[in-house]
Amino acid sequence: MAGHGGAAVIERFRAGRDRYWFDPVPVARVDVFARIIAATVVFTVLVTDQWAVGHEGAPEAFYRPVLLARILQLGPPDPTTMLLLRIVLVAGAAWMCTRRAPRAAAATVFASYVVWLLWAFSWSKVDHDRLTIVVALLVLALTPRIGPAVERTSGWALRVVQVVFVLAYPFSAWAKLRFGGWGWMESATFARAIVRRGSTIGDWLLPYPGLLVVAQWAFIAFEVAAVILLFPRAPRLVRSAALVGVLLLHVMTYLMIGISFLPHTICITAFLPLEHLSRRWRAEHRTVGGPVDGAAQAAAIPGR
Repeated sequence: MAGHGGAAVIERFRAGRDRYWFDPVPVARVDVFARIIAATVVFTVLVTDQWAVGHEGAPEAFYRPVLLARILQLGPPDPTTMLLLRIVLVAGAAWMCTRRAPRAAAATVFASYVVWLLWAFSWSKVDHDRLTIVVALLVLALTPRIGPAVERTSGWALRVVQVVFVLAYPFSAWAKLRFGGWGWMESATFARAIVRRGSTIGDWLLPYPGLLVVAQWAFIAFEVAAVILLFPRAPRLVRSAALVGVLLLHVMTYLMIGISFLPHTICITAFLPLEHLSRRWRAEHRTVGGPVDGAAQAAAIPGR
């Protein structure tokens, strides 16, 4: 009897694991997500990360390769290799958008974008907002677009991105407390950031240090509370509020001190029903009398 009980527990664990990690989603959702990620990569490379291009002419003596660059024995860029890399990134992103040979396209962008980041961050400046989008590219490179279990593997891909996206917040709170101690919330961290970088909104808040301290406490509390997004069975209203809160957090950070976390923030779209943006998906779910009802849509997705 004990053996049967243990087997039942293991079976329930496996069933719960499969429900969590392989919850089926429409392939069209991953298609739209892949295009969003591809567009973001191009935007960062050609617009927001233009400072990295200057490394092509920087003195080699300043090159301090990060760990992965050292493992790969990646030398510093020069004008030719930097240009070629940007061409590969833009061409690969365009290929990703076609959704033809999607894994090969995502793998191309993943490999070239990693090189881009290694070249960008091996000169002493390391940003911490790129992990989620790199993971997104990796899972897209591993996720097939056809096959008998494609909806399940599509669900796995988006779930991995969701988990990495959410864990960034409690780990960020832990890092603040680890290096700044509990006094971080009572410090002048926000005030110092506003003085250094400034903005209209930030300058307006600067005369109210008490309000900034309250904001720091709220910031930590929200980063910890964001873990609610890891639980898909949590009340929809709570999860929706958490997603809106995450978005507002990054919008306010940008408006107050001009720091953008776009490569990370854009991965919030992994939580959204992006298939509704797909013309093909809408056409497949349209009937003569109008759109099919929710139950029919759910029945059309294996495992729902």
